[in-house]
Amino acid sequence: MMAYRTKSGFWIVTLLACCGLAGWYHGQMDMDRSFMLFGLCFTCELIDSALGMGYGTILTPAMLFIGYGPEDIVPTILVSELISGFAAAFFHNEIKNVDLGLGGKDLKAAMILAGGSVVGVSLGVATALKLPDQVLRMAIGCVIVMSGLFVILLSQRAIVYRNWKMLVLSGIASFNKSLSGGGYGPLVTSGQILSGVKGKSAVGITAFAEAMTCLVATVLFMMQGGYVSARVFIPMCAGALISVPFSVFAINRAHEDHLKIVIGILTMVMGGFTIYKALEM
Repeated sequence: MMAYRTKSGFWIVTLLACCGLAGWYHGQMDMDRSFMLFGLCFTCELIDSALGMGYGTILTPAMLFIGYGPEDIVPTILVSELISGFAAAFFHNEIKNVDLGLGGKDLKAAMILAGGSVVGVSLGVATALKLPDQVLRMAIGCVIVMSGLFVILLSQRAIVYRNWKMLVLSGIASFNKSLSGGGYGPLVTSGQILSGVKGKSAVGITAFAEAMTCLVATVLFMMQGGYVSARVFIPMCAGALISVPFSVFAINRAHEDHLKIVIGILTMVMGGFTIYKALEM
């Protein structure tokens, strides 16, 4: 645990120094908005790294509300979550929430999720500017709510692991993420638990798989002329990355059965929020 704390301290100090230099180099940043975005991303990533969901799902509408344009949001969220996802997976692995090393027991599940996500995110990016997505969002919201309900109802039962369930869920979730910047974690985290993966491992695996999904989506967006705004990316990335060691430590201390209940409830909330946003469209 001492080694984990040392690495976490070094991580935070290095990040603050790098982000300070990056902010100084770019200059002309709105400091009020930057601090607001830093705090918002810190909170969203704290939830996401701890429970495997919430970053893009909460952050996208919140950024729209405070005045950022859609062209600034989705590509920048994808890049920041690409970096913070790999960081979360690293710290989860360091503290033994998950085993993602070569030959690790959780690596296969993570790669299956990543493979399914490549297909989903490729289709999502290809249709992001063409598809009216109200019905799609309604359907995904309903699936998320039902997934959360089943996680709660089956929290005390041993579930047999099934690869095909995660492939289907990762494809649907990554398709939604590439359209909106959110919605991946609730489906994939709850889907893993319903496929027989333990709660702590599910959170760590989701971080890794979501980072891979964001990597593919970022490349595809850039190929289609997308861009990342430095004035948005710097505070967003700083807030997200600094929160990672805190949330990973918290999940390490959580009781497995209690964690499943919390994931189930939060999944249902996220699903309800997705449905609500779809009805507003």
